[in-house]
Amino acid sequence: RCNVEKKKYRQLLSQRQYIRLLLADTINRFGDSIDVIAYSWIMYEITGSASLMALVVGLNFVPTVFLTPFAGAFVDRISKKRVMALADLLRFVFVAAIVTLYTTGLLSPALIVVFTLATSTVEAFRLPAGGAILPQLLEQEYYTLGKAANYSVSRISGLAGYMLAGGVIALLGAVGALWIDAATFLISSAIIWSIRYQENLQGAKQTVKGVIQDFAEGFRFIRASRTIQTVSLMGLLINFGIMPLTVFQTPYVSDYLKMGPETLSYIKILMSVGMMTGAALLPKLGKIKTPAIVVAAGVIMGAALIEMSIAQSLSTPVLKMGILTLSMLSIGFGGGLLNVIIGSSVMKAVPKEMMGRISGFLTAMMQASMPVASFICSALAVYFHIPHILVFFGSLTLICSLALYFRKKLDALS
Repeated sequence: RCNVEKKKYRQLLSQRQYIRLLLADTINRFGDSIDVIAYSWIMYEITGSASLMALVVGLNFVPTVFLTPFAGAFVDRISKKRVMALADLLRFVFVAAIVTLYTTGLLSPALIVVFTLATSTVEAFRLPAGGAILPQLLEQEYYTLGKAANYSVSRISGLAGYMLAGGVIALLGAVGALWIDAATFLISSAIIWSIRYQENLQGAKQTVKGVIQDFAEGFRFIRASRTIQTVSLMGLLINFGIMPLTVFQTPYVSDYLKMGPETLSYIKILMSVGMMTGAALLPKLGKIKTPAIVVAAGVIMGAALIEMSIAQSLSTPVLKMGILTLSMLSIGFGGGLLNVIIGSSVMKAVPKEMMGRISGFLTAMMQASMPVASFICSALAVYFHIPHILVFFGSLTLICSLALYFRKKLDALS
């Protein structure tokens, strides 16, 4: 069976333009994984406040929520390649500017907010473009295989980045790590620009009226699709529940565990391993109904957040790292299960020609809870310790997951 799978994946080598996209995405993902650790460390150093950090992270999701639905309709009518290449080029410019300002002592919390909003605005256009270009580069018989390969290689690349990030920061500092990050975006932009394919834009002229029409069409499709509505609700609730891990991991590691950026790398590695394990295991759970798997994933992630909150109170480093390891693997495992369920459900339910706008809608709807959760975390951090906030959100994730099951909200995924 293993040889059969390898043979199938080798067939993708005939899809040369797809291979270029895969290479660009691999490099881009590697840069992203370094950026997450290096930039968050610099951001916490500049802001010096867990509450302010949570506020900045929350602002990062605002453009995604409000722009992505329109961006999805927009990119369905223009060259996806150009959108992606320009987005990566702009990200190179933003990272280079951040590094320059930081090294000259001019980087302030206000400028961090500006660059955060600018980056997330660019990503609001790149994400739906990246989702919509894949069917343009692959023959239909390779679509599912190509999607799986892209996901797997991206995860492996991210894992490699997380493994190296701590050492890179230790050797070159956060500044050196960010320069590597900037270089990956520049290389990715060049590779994407070299992609050659015939894109059928159906003669669509890019007009405000046309974009609004596409937006309305996508909205009507979502209103009529119970599967897409269910997927959105799943993403909304889970993203809300685990948001404290995203916004507080740097201050938690620094202030509570008394550890450095190498621990952030360790956390990211564990989550990636957990996600890959969950994604790989899901096809073997065929006898278990999808709603039950979704609830189990939510319960696992909620319990892991609660478990994570006690790591800092343990007396020995071995126990601390043991609890932290189990928590991160569990959160990643649950996330891996949910990612595959969501991805496969969307591919089955959405027509190829609407993938850009529906991807935009879905991204916005599933992430709509993230700025709200971040702002709540920011307010709570003024009055409560981070471990207490983790317990609160972990309990909420547990309750919401069980509520989805008993109220039959997941039946559309059966």
